[in-house]
Amino acid sequence: MCNISDGSHFLNKKVMKKSLQHCFSLLIILFVAITCTTNDDSAVIQGSVFDAQSGNIIENALVQITAPGEFNDLFARTNENGQYNIGGIEVEGVTDLTLTASATGYDDLEEVVRITPGESISDVDFDLSAEGSGDGGGDDGDGDGSGEQISGEAGGPAQMELVGVTNPFINVAETGANTSTTFTFVVRDSAGRTVNRDHEVLFEIIRGPGGGEYITPETGLTNSEGRVTSQLVSGSLSGTVRVQATIDRSDIGLTIRSTPVLISISNGFPVAENFNVGPKVYNFDAYGLIEESHTNNITVSLGDEFGNPVKEGTTVWFRSEYGGLVNGSAATNANGYATVNMSANGSTPQTHPNGIGYIDITAQTIDVNNIYIEKTMTMLLTTPRAIISVTPNVFDVNNGGSQNFDVTITDLNGYPMAANTQIFVTAGTGLVASGDIVDFQMPDAFTTGPGTTEFNITISDSDPDFVNNTEGSFTIQVVSPFGTTTTTTIQGSRAKTSSN
Repeated sequence: MCNISDGSHFLNKKVMKKSLQHCFSLLIILFVAITCTTNDDSAVIQGSVFDAQSGNIIENALVQITAPGEFNDLFARTNENGQYNIGGIEVEGVTDLTLTASATGYDDLEEVVRITPGESISDVDFDLSAEGSGDGGGDDGDGDGSGEQISGEAGGPAQMELVGVTNPFINVAETGANTSTTFTFVVRDSAGRTVNRDHEVLFEIIRGPGGGEYITPETGLTNSEGRVTSQLVSGSLSGTVRVQATIDRSDIGLTIRSTPVLISISNGFPVAENFNVGPKVYNFDAYGLIEESHTNNITVSLGDEFGNPVKEGTTVWFRSEYGGLVNGSAATNANGYATVNMSANGSTPQTHPNGIGYIDITAQTIDVNNIYIEKTMTMLLTTPRAIISVTPNVFDVNNGGSQNFDVTITDLNGYPMAANTQIFVTAGTGLVASGDIVDFQMPDAFTTGPGTTEFNITISDSDPDFVNNTEGSFTIQVVSPFGTTTTTTIQGSRAKTSSN
């Protein structure tokens, strides 16, 4: 006889588990004797699910028949006492059933039960171990409780997992680059075993740029390893694509969906508004200079209609007009940039609309409609040698005094010196130079005026206590990027006051 005064207290103690099972078995026998039906082939499996470490019952655990496959729709959840009951099991003879117990935070555990028509088994229990504990658990029923390997025939599909995408980044269609990617799912039953072949999976695009991208095939069948594969092919627009895989299990009223596939379509055809060209410097000291190694980089940036880089390897053609020598073509890199060199080829441009020394560099490519698109930029070739003018052209600095000078510096054609030209002013003994070009680097400029061709310097007496009259000088030195140096020296006197 079972005497249970406090059921909840009793069930929370693993040491009393066998007593509970014995009492539960007696109740089942009594229940079957009283409520026996006329269908002798309907079998029943009952039991409990426990925490393997603490012995506490686990409420709302799922116990499902996972093999043979025709019984996959038979399952039950444990009640507040950790008990489950799977009835209506129709078998025609002695049959081995695989039961799998699962619960949140626990590793699944499998038991194999042999059952006959009309039989009731009431002590198929599961001791579940916490996830990652490494403890396979045990059992006190007919199973071996090892939990080390799930065997038996796989059940019906219950879950899908994305296991591979060949390329998450593809190009817009017809660009000549990679315009498709393959993705693979593996389908498993509720016990985590891969399903058998020929389970149908539907693939569809649930979000995309709408440029005609598509999936082929739209349906696939699992192979012997439970895998199914399809392919996304890009369209004419860039953007992100989300693909969904679906299995419809109308036999049990279940739809299985998985939407982990995110693929980016980019690197489309070039468009004029995202096509730009520019040199390393616009003012290049190459007028009349012939030197193969003296070069200026010309770079284009090329983007598609969404501002993404065009596909790597897109060809850009270059030409120079009025002067200069430029490499004919280059291919874009992964960031949409292509660079060529313009060399100092001895050009002395004369006929450009802007005047002597100016040239044009044009870059050209082809858009999606096979129409040429071009961008042109204008450069100035200046001479490496400078003209330096100083007003006044002599100096006379009083004791402790100073004198201002206006300085004009241009190339031989009257333009600002080339970008990055260095200018230095050096004063003689007892003098100090100040002003905007004492140590100065030229900007990248075309236009003349203050700061580009017109400057000011001041020469001051740095030693008023020295009373002897002396001669003095200061020197202006201009060094072009090519290394050509132009120098001007201004002479004068340091007038001193007698100490008497």
